[in-house]
Amino acid sequence: MAYLPQHSLDNLKKYAYKGVDKSLFSRYVLNPFWTWFVTLWPLSVAPNTITLTGLSIVLFNFATLLYYDPMYLTEKDGHDGPPHWVYYTWGAGLFLYQTLDAIDGKQARRTGMAGPLGEMFDHGCDALNTTRSSSTP
Repeated sequence: MAYLPQHSLDNLKKYAYKGVDKSLFSRYVLNPFWTWFVTLWPLSVAPNTITLTGLSIVLFNFATLLYYDPMYLTEKDGHDGPPHWVYYTWGAGLFLYQTLDAIDGKQARRTGMAGPLGEMFDHGCDALNTTRSSSTP
């Protein structure tokens, strides 16, 4: 049976997530965009609502994949892939997800709602979005 020793539990209480992106593109393009974009949201909108909206966009993208290519046979053995416009919606959806994921924390700090529950919800939605299926060739 596995257990965590007391010194590990003490360190777990000290844990705090600190994501840092030092890229020039993030610093000079994305972060100013996100700082502006979050101001478009009213203070009455909960940060978790923004997180859930982003996840819903990803789920919608996945639903279009299932609708247009349920067996995931994109252009294999003579099968036609999804219509070309679908790829554009997937790109736009991914950009919107990334943007909403970046501003939910900013909204939490703006509204004074930052906390461990929202952080866990955000990371849980990120984990759902970044899962991948393994397939055998």
